[in-house]
Amino acid sequence: MKKLRPWSRVCMHLLGPACANHRVMNDARALRIAGYQVTIVDVVANCERRRATEWVDGIQIRHVYCASWFVPVRFKLLFLLKLIILMVRCFVRLLGVRADIYHAHVEHTFLAMYLVARLRKKGLIFDTPELTMSVPAIQCWPRLRRLAIACIRHMSRSCDSYITGSPDYKLLLLYTYGRVPVLILRHIPPSRACVRNTRLQQKLGLPEHMRIALYQGNLQSDRGLEALVFAAPYLKPDIVIVLMGDGYDETLDILRDLIQYDQLEDRVKLLPAVPYAELLDWTSSADLGLLLLPPFHSLSIRYCLPNKFFEYLAAGLPILSSRLPAIAEMIHQYRVGQILDDFSPVRIARAINTLISDRDRWQTLHDNALSAVAQGLTWEEESKKLIDLYQHIGFKHTGVYFHLS
Repeated sequence: MKKLRPWSRVCMHLLGPACANHRVMNDARALRIAGYQVTIVDVVANCERRRATEWVDGIQIRHVYCASWFVPVRFKLLFLLKLIILMVRCFVRLLGVRADIYHAHVEHTFLAMYLVARLRKKGLIFDTPELTMSVPAIQCWPRLRRLAIACIRHMSRSCDSYITGSPDYKLLLLYTYGRVPVLILRHIPPSRACVRNTRLQQKLGLPEHMRIALYQGNLQSDRGLEALVFAAPYLKPDIVIVLMGDGYDETLDILRDLIQYDQLEDRVKLLPAVPYAELLDWTSSADLGLLLLPPFHSLSIRYCLPNKFFEYLAAGLPILSSRLPAIAEMIHQYRVGQILDDFSPVRIARAINTLISDRDRWQTLHDNALSAVAQGLTWEEESKKLIDLYQHIGFKHTGVYFHLS
């Protein structure tokens, strides 16, 4: 009797550069370490020095070149046409990748991956870390949104599993896209020792005794960052707010204008994003992690459990968060911070002042954060669920488990 070959080849696909997406790269590295052959098809802007195929940490990355495909245009239907053309190009590129399991990252890639997986009769994973269809930019196109949801519901019938990043997303995904097994995969940083330092203070030219309330992540309109700027005048003199990340839409310009208009250059500092490999070293020089996301902006925000929550914990930072159910549950479970319901500038500043200035309480929250990490809040532990999913899909289609190397 011929022995069935275990499923060991993986193809992932995302719109954007793979190396800049640490969530995708963490997945790929975990699978590679487990012995899978991993190929990623990504989308990058044209670059003369970039090869069509690259290797990173034993992972093959095949690029689809599409200069400025993401740039908004006034005529939105033209943007849709550009997106359709891009999907066709990605589909052609994906046809050149022989894989046993196809892993689509975010809704925009699902159609191309679905078609390839169906043609090859292979496994299919739909990875949607957020509730994409709930964001205002999508909801303002109700007819196209309904059409997209209907198409995804149809394609999901051939899907082996959804993957998402928050336990509170599960029921909403099932309601929106149909009943398919769901894996909750929290994207937690890989385990590493974090040492308290003064890197941010040195970068900003601040005295070492200055305390920092840090927001790290994308600087965009659904992050509640303007409220932090308004709260800055009420902070104690030895506390500053640092907003560190890349700017999206018009948010960065708005923040700069607010800071300049209110003459808050000494109270609020803006820094660009740093390489992910260095991120926790920077985070460890702060005293408080900020997560004051507006709960009613969208369902995706309200029920999120973002990467930065776990990054703050890994660096030992107490967390100040708005009342978002998944985050609030973990803050109460591990006793690592405070939930804030009142977003008035005075209340925000008062909470920041208290959490940072009460050193006994700060030390307790700091120790609790590090204890939570020691109890298993690491990517090494979390990624075992991803490997188990792949093993299950392989067994489902072949009857043979893929043994780890």
